[in-house]
Amino acid sequence: MSVVVRIDPTRCRGHAICALFFPEGVELDRWGFGRVIDPTPAGSRSLKRALHAASACPNNAVVVVEQVDEA
Repeated sequence: MSVVVRIDPTRCRGHAICALFFPEGVELDRWGFGRVIDPTPAGSRSLKRALHAASACPNNAVVVVEQVDEA
């Protein structure tokens, strides 16, 4: 089982907190709105950063969801 980071563009208000806490997986456009560039955190440190970004987002635009790997 793995996790995937997603940003809901309808909820994002451009606070840029996601890029501050999860810079390896999120980039900002010129207006400060986040966009996922690497949806799968590599390693426990990156996962902690992604979870911190999701919990810090004031609009709950960032979510970390479990993805079931199909065999």
